[in-house]
Amino acid sequence: MAKKNQKAKVKKKTTASISFYSKSWLWGVAIAALGFLLYANTLGHDFALDDFSAIKENYVTKQGVAGIPTIWKEHYRFGYWNSPGELYRPVPLTLFAVEWGLSPDNPSLHHFMNVVLYALTGFLLFGLLHRLLPTYGLVAFLGTAFFMAHPVHTEIVANIKSRDEILAFLFFILSMSWVWKYAQTDKWLYLFGGVIIYALALFSKESAITFLALYPLFLYFFSSRQDGKNQEGTNWKKIGLVTGAMLVPAVIFLLVRNQVLSGFVTGGKVNSVLDNLLAGIDSPIERIATTILLLGKYLWTMIFPHPLGSDFGYSQITATGFGDWRVLLSLIAHVGLLGVAIWGVKRKHFLSFCILFYGITFSIFSNVLLEIGSSFGERFLYIPLLGFTLALAYGLEYFLNAKKKPTKTSLSLIVGGILIGIYGIKTVLRNPAWYDSYTLYATDIVTAPNSAKLNYHYGLESSKRGQKTTNPSEQKRFYTDAKLAFNKAISIYPSYGDAYGQLGLTLFREGNYPEALNNYQKSIEHKPNNALVYSNMGMIYFQSNDLEKAKSVYQKAVSLDPRFVDARRNLGAVFAMQRNFPAAIEQFQEALKYEPNDATLNQYLGSAFRDSGNESAARPFLDKAVRLSSDLKK
Repeated sequence: MAKKNQKAKVKKKTTASISFYSKSWLWGVAIAALGFLLYANTLGHDFALDDFSAIKENYVTKQGVAGIPTIWKEHYRFGYWNSPGELYRPVPLTLFAVEWGLSPDNPSLHHFMNVVLYALTGFLLFGLLHRLLPTYGLVAFLGTAFFMAHPVHTEIVANIKSRDEILAFLFFILSMSWVWKYAQTDKWLYLFGGVIIYALALFSKESAITFLALYPLFLYFFSSRQDGKNQEGTNWKKIGLVTGAMLVPAVIFLLVRNQVLSGFVTGGKVNSVLDNLLAGIDSPIERIATTILLLGKYLWTMIFPHPLGSDFGYSQITATGFGDWRVLLSLIAHVGLLGVAIWGVKRKHFLSFCILFYGITFSIFSNVLLEIGSSFGERFLYIPLLGFTLALAYGLEYFLNAKKKPTKTSLSLIVGGILIGIYGIKTVLRNPAWYDSYTLYATDIVTAPNSAKLNYHYGLESSKRGQKTTNPSEQKRFYTDAKLAFNKAISIYPSYGDAYGQLGLTLFREGNYPEALNNYQKSIEHKPNNALVYSNMGMIYFQSNDLEKAKSVYQKAVSLDPRFVDARRNLGAVFAMQRNFPAAIEQFQEALKYEPNDATLNQYLGSAFRDSGNESAARPFLDKAVRLSSDLKK
């Protein structure tokens, strides 16, 4: 009898320990607050990296609400470049357009939305895990907190463009929550809601297609006990029904995407070695070994997230073979993880779920199933990281025996809190690197000095800084840094056409026209269809008063990129100087389609109308130019 009372007493303590999380919304709020506070120092940041192609320099996004129909009918970068695209993500672009309409050219609003959506993700994720893991309350809490604090997420939250990842995962969490309610209640409304929300995830980012495998994974592992005993109760019919239902939005998305991207032939795309070093490896053995090495780097980055960087491409990471100990260690680790996953499937072991979650969500980025446009990127770990953080929380509870000994709960929270603190400090300290493109590349060039792309982009941003500053000594320093970076990029990758082109532009800004033209010509040798370089060549000819050559290269730039505003503006200026006002007006009008609020363009068009004798047509554009920029005279 005494033993029975003792068991009852222990059971009561265990129940009490679980009730510690009974008000789950409070703990969800705490996790959301953690996520917001960790990224509060990004709220004053500028645009950086891909923010320009998605927002700042995307003429469709900048139309605001008026651009939304085009967003849903065209590929992701339609408003940025005049080439076929392979991406279709209308939901994040729609939000960007709305935000731009509310507050044009205000990066703070976009950053605020990213941080809020990230915080909301933490709140909803904990709520879902708390329901799925009723006997693992500590794991649900710490696993979510680790996920929110982990510094590998800095690129996702601090880079506005990466909202596509945030939205895709946020919608999946909501969808899975509705599906779980359906599994518990058999109410069809919940399943229907889950299907609709999953569609939003798909239209946020294509990688959400992998979530199809997560619905049966969650239902299988969590529809019955997760303690390795009494594993009856798997409802295969319901799992099949849910999976089948989720196929509907997946098929619809693929059909819509195929229709929108009909001009893009996926099979014809060839990745550049600058983006994915695997593209430059001819040996199948080396290719496999290097892929395994990269997989190991992803694992290590989750375990020890230092140093972080925006680019570790060619040739910061180099091709290798199976004689490399790092490859062998990575292979052993992945074989071991696969073994644990397989061993735990029948037992519905929690670690098996964690490994499979990681494998499923990371599969599309691994370069194993297909070669993607990047060999390594921290952003690819955003969703897969949850598998790691849940396993980490489970391991902490297991080794501290917190589940069986409720008195150890406080110790688990203390140890977990220390780890969250370490993660958080790293996150807060990494965020300033993402202030703008220059600070990012200036920071990361130290971490990855042998990355050709990183050197190129650091040179690009340094040259821009040199152009903007009015301090001669600063300008000289920025231009010197730019030239060194471009030459370093070229030394790493001698066929780097863009690097030659930007080196030429920097030399042009310094007034060294002969060397600038020489580098422009080298750029065209390696990249014949570079519209930007042709346009920049035009500036040299224009300033040398060789209008015919200037006109020729500007026309070439416009033929390569009909939406190239600068080239059309300059071509129009050449026509105007040649007194060919109808041709000038045509170029200015075409350019205004993409930059309607460009003060200089409006002034040029108005002046062309006026000089051609059409004063009534000139007046609206000249007046608008003055409204847009008080520095311009009527």
